[in-house]
Parts: sequence; structure tokens; C-alpha cells
Amino acid sequence: MKRRSFLAGTFIAALPTANFGQSLIPISDAHNHLGLLRRNTDSVPILGQLMKDSGVSLLSWAVVPDGPFLGVVSGGLGQVRTSNKGDLRASFDRQLGAALQALSVNGVKVVKRVEDLQQAAAGTPYVCLTSEGADFLEGSLDSLGKVYDDGIRHVQLVHYIKNAVGDLQTERPEHGGLTSFGKELVGILNQQGILVDLAHSTSESIDHALVVSKAPMIWSHSYITDALSIWTASGYRSRALGLKDAKRIADSGGAVGLWSLGPSFGGGIDGYAAEIVRMINLIGADHVMFGSDQDGLPQGAVINQLSDLRRVVEALGRKGVDEKVIRAVAFENYARCLKTAMQGRRV
Repeated sequence: MKRRSFLAGTFIAALPTANFGQSLIPISDAHNHLGLLRRNTDSVPILGQLMKDSGVSLLSWAVVPDGPFLGVVSGGLGQVRTSNKGDLRASFDRQLGAALQALSVNGVKVVKRVEDLQQAAAGTPYVCLTSEGADFLEGSLDSLGKVYDDGIRHVQLVHYIKNAVGDLQTERPEHGGLTSFGKELVGILNQQGILVDLAHSTSESIDHALVVSKAPMIWSHSYITDALSIWTASGYRSRALGLKDAKRIADSGGAVGLWSLGPSFGGGIDGYAAEIVRMINLIGADHVMFGSDQDGLPQGAVINQLSDLRRVVEALGRKGVDEKVIRAVAFENYARCLKTAMQGRRV
């Protein structure tokens, strides 16, 4: 499956057909923590209204199971506390429970069926419940069925804590990529109909996942670089996605999301839009998406509210980007990858 072969026009069918304007283009964000990480908690009760006002109708709302065990270390974020058996699952359950409680009162729906994506394309606010890291499984597949029933449709394989799944970008490699459990997990996530997210994974882990996966996978957030990314790189540079790996993800039908950490692309909304254009030129318009990492970044983030994503759409229009391309990047590419993963459910 080659780049640009996965055109996402199926989602446009749910939208009005007359006089499209940038204000009507729906927006998805493949990685967002708004209100979930002890910042902007006042936004959670009004999330539905914020999404309607900005036109962000599909939000990957990510819990972070290893969050309580992380802190600032030399060069960036890393593990500062040891987790005991059951701790990561308890953290996941606690965070997901809080998110579900918030969703019961703030007017936002949870993506559970493919048809929900059509409703999101038409402007109804939906979140895709996401786990940033599969470490909460603690090396066992036994609870994946319950995770699916709870509404999770998007799982990132690794984050910042050493785990049973595979190597991560910011630590010395130990497994040469994915573990045997990690490889099995990719296949089971396919069968469950859950989107696989490769962000934070090493190049070798990407190799292994691409061999196993029967569905397109994504890299939800960071930025593309020509340089090789190594775990000893300073600061945010250790989180870069190499161009070779970005192209391989795209060639398999997946998509890459751009985070909003300004120093990685020069800063500002206009800088974010310019970097989106650069990514389009590198890997194709059907394989680039927004992955802001809102509320998950240190100082320097340029997307700090959902309305900033609308400003990016407007900036792309001012740069002369074709409306069809803007629609693909702003909404359809993430929605397509999510849809394809969900349609692969075989259990």
C-alpha cells in the first residue's frame, strides 16, 4: 500500500456540499490531553462547547498511565519512580474513570462505532479515548477485551517508562525493538479494532510493528527530521521521527501527526502551518495530520486551546493550500486511520 493511495473522501459525504469554507472544515487532533493532566481542568466541564466553537469534532483524548511515575530528568522527561505490580493498571483505571465521568456531563460523545466518525465529520463533538502507552497491561493481554468495552479505540505502544512492550526513544534500547509480547500485542490490537500508535517507539520497534500489523498505524505526535534520532540526543530532539521511518509509516497507509512544540519548527501558528506544508511535501497530503499534544508539552507549545487549531486551518488557507488538502490534514487522515483500524475488528 503506497503513499497517497488512501484518499479519505468517504468522510466528506457526511458534510454539507454547498459553498465549503474554511470555517466549515472539521478538525481532528490525533493527540490531546486537554484537562486530563492537572492543567486546564476547568475546560473539562465545557469541552463539548469548546469543541463546537472551534470546529474540533474528533479529539484523541489521551490518558497517561505512567504519568505518576514521571518527572524531569537530565535532558527531559523520564521515569523517576518505580512502579509495583498493579500500579500502572490502577493509574489507567483511575484516569479513564475520571475521563468517562467528565464525558457523562459535558456533551461530548465517545467514538465506539465506525458510524460515529461520520457524525464527527458532520460536526458532532466526539472523543476517541486513547491510552498513551500500553504499559498498563503489565505484560498481559487478558484485560484488552474490557479495555475495548470501556471505549478505548487508540493505544500508543510505549511512552516514557520501561515496559514489557518494547524500546522507547528516550532510553537505552534493551530489546532490539518490540518484545515478543509487543509483537503479539500489535496483532491483538488489530483484531480488537484498536488503532496502533507508534509514537515514542524506536526505529527497530517500527520495523517490527510494520511486519506484524494488518492495518495502517500512526505516529500521533512529534516532528519529522532528516537526522537520525538517538536516545542520547538532548531535549526534544530525542523525540524526533526520522524521515525514513515517516515514509515507511506513510507507505503502509498510516499518518504522522505534528505536535505543537514551537522550537522544533520555529514557533508560532504560522510556523506550525509552514511545518505542515513541509511534511506534506515529504510524505504526501494523505499522511499528515494534527497531533498537537495540547497540555502535554513544556513551555514552547503554540497550540494551547482548541481554537488554535482553527487558526492553523486558516493559516493553511492563507498559504494557498488547496481546500481538499486542508480537509485531509485537518480531519480526514486521522479519521481514516481510525476507521480502518476499527473495521479490522475480528473478535
